[in-house]
Amino acid sequence: MILNMKKIVFTVVLLAMCLTLVAQKKTVDEQQSSAKEEMLKRIYEAQVSGNDSDFYQAHQTFMNYLVQQQDWNTYYRTWMNRVIYEVNHKRFHRAYAEIHRLTEDIKERHQDQYLYMANMSLGFFFNGRSQPEMGEKYFRRALQGIDGEKDPVAYFNVYLSLAQSLSFKHPAEAMACLDSLPQQMLQNPMYESGVLGYRCIIANKMNDYSSFYNYFSQYDSIRTHLPAQFNAANLEQVMVCHSLMQKDYQQALAWCDSIEVPMIATELRINVFEKMGAWEKAYRAYELKDSLQNIDERESLEQHILDLSNDIDRFQAEQEKAEMRRIQLFVVGLMALAIIGLLIGLLVYRQKKNRRLKEQFLQLQEARRRTEAGEAIRRAFVGTIQEKLKSPIRVLRSYARVFNNPNFLLKPEERAKRYTDILTAAQSIESLMDPVLDSYAQDASGITEEEKQICINALRAPLLTLINTAELIVDEDGQIPHDEYIQLRDDVCREAYHVATSIHQLVLFSLYGDDVPTPKPDKIGLNEVARSILNSYDLHPSSIYKNRTLDKEFTTSVPDDVMVNFSPLLQELLNCLLDNADKYATGGSLSMNCYADVDGTYAISISNEGPVIPIADAERIFEPFVRLSADEPSLGIGLPLARRLAVSMGYNIVLDLKYDKGARFVVTGI
Repeated sequence: MILNMKKIVFTVVLLAMCLTLVAQKKTVDEQQSSAKEEMLKRIYEAQVSGNDSDFYQAHQTFMNYLVQQQDWNTYYRTWMNRVIYEVNHKRFHRAYAEIHRLTEDIKERHQDQYLYMANMSLGFFFNGRSQPEMGEKYFRRALQGIDGEKDPVAYFNVYLSLAQSLSFKHPAEAMACLDSLPQQMLQNPMYESGVLGYRCIIANKMNDYSSFYNYFSQYDSIRTHLPAQFNAANLEQVMVCHSLMQKDYQQALAWCDSIEVPMIATELRINVFEKMGAWEKAYRAYELKDSLQNIDERESLEQHILDLSNDIDRFQAEQEKAEMRRIQLFVVGLMALAIIGLLIGLLVYRQKKNRRLKEQFLQLQEARRRTEAGEAIRRAFVGTIQEKLKSPIRVLRSYARVFNNPNFLLKPEERAKRYTDILTAAQSIESLMDPVLDSYAQDASGITEEEKQICINALRAPLLTLINTAELIVDEDGQIPHDEYIQLRDDVCREAYHVATSIHQLVLFSLYGDDVPTPKPDKIGLNEVARSILNSYDLHPSSIYKNRTLDKEFTTSVPDDVMVNFSPLLQELLNCLLDNADKYATGGSLSMNCYADVDGTYAISISNEGPVIPIADAERIFEPFVRLSADEPSLGIGLPLARRLAVSMGYNIVLDLKYDKGARFVVTGI
């Protein structure tokens, strides 16, 4: 039987946690400590319910109590349960940080006999990340540091977890590992039934039917005769295995329905359908499994991005504190040097001054190194966000391009699938929008809170409109009247184009905000690249301008054999100018012209027919988030991005003040 690794980790770890908590509860009963019992009960209830706030509060309260009592064994067990909790919720960044803190705490308190708990935590961590070989490595290390006679519960838990790591690729070794469990622990029906259940799963995976029925008979006997002491952690999976061996497929499916974890239930149904030969149902179950995996991966990614953002914030705060300390040291040193200069004389003063200048130089070098390191982290972070945004932006642009064609029609039964794709892409962009804005706030220039609010208002409204409209079309399932549906489709087309373009430009503006020169490694024909960029540019959706007809026109006075140094960013630059010209054109042509400049370089101009930009605003329009009209539905980032990209490639952009038919922008220095 094929089981999902992370869900098996959850099941086995939950068993280990139960055993540990039972052992702790027995200790509490023996000590007759009602306060300790109540705190332990709160942790267990919050852990099972998955309420983060309650769990963290109860966990910290109990940890503080254990420090006061100097009960280090229970203290580090409780800390390890915190790691397991984070792993079960796929918060691996937090889990790893907790393992590091746990290890350091053990060393600082000189409690080296508990280092095996750090290795156990690493074993749970790697099992949760689908790396059983690494999990096996650290569980074996943990075994080396445990005294099995003094701590049989820990010895039992490590052997059980080691068997779980081995079961994925070496089930025979996993079974042998279970044979090594301390026999005195198996005298307890709760421990024995938990292990027998897991033996049944492994025996089924090995197709060892004889062993399966042997273990199942013992397992079922405890369930029947000692229900109060029976461990039901793996009951549903064992019963599915048993029903399959009996070829009672309907009973197997009934047991699958009783499993609360969707992924485990789905994988078990796949196995049942395959045994039944119901291949169509198995295929649908595989599709559901893929969907659940995608949801898990997206949630894990969002959590990972959030943790990375928090790390960057902490790094920036540390830089600010370090800068403040340097300033304080400088002031104190300056005052000391002034006093020494007055007392000792000009010669000593000059020596101190030279020494101070040297120290300042070293500090400046260190500050520059830290700044460069921080900028590298920021660019890597923005680059990661850019990669995650490529797919949803591509989806929105593709659908905007298709829906812009009035002859393109969708059958009612096709709408749900198409608009579900749009909805998923829009929701992905919404989940990453705050990290995008935060990353831009941390670049070389930065933005104010007011400018950040402008970004939010300019992006949130069309994004929510897009999401709500797509959800409406999906929920109606083809029942919307045709005229109303066409209007909704126009809204989706318009907002999809606006959101995709704005987010793409905002990420590029942050990514290239550190004035680092952009290399131009390739040689290409000027006319060829300019003509290709214009031809590949998609005009704004017709739904934005109901009564406008706009053509594209390319002219050149440059010979076709003229070659120039080329960077792919030139296309992004020209697309920004084309987007601006398209947005404000009232008709006529969207024109691109190539010509030779007087200094021996070449220039590209892009013009439209429409409103003329006032001379007073000729430079102001290149500032971020500037909109000439407060009612303008624009982010105000296209022209500033174009200039930023031009500067990075050694070009310049200006507004042609002599052109009076609309607006013409000229890229020079090519």
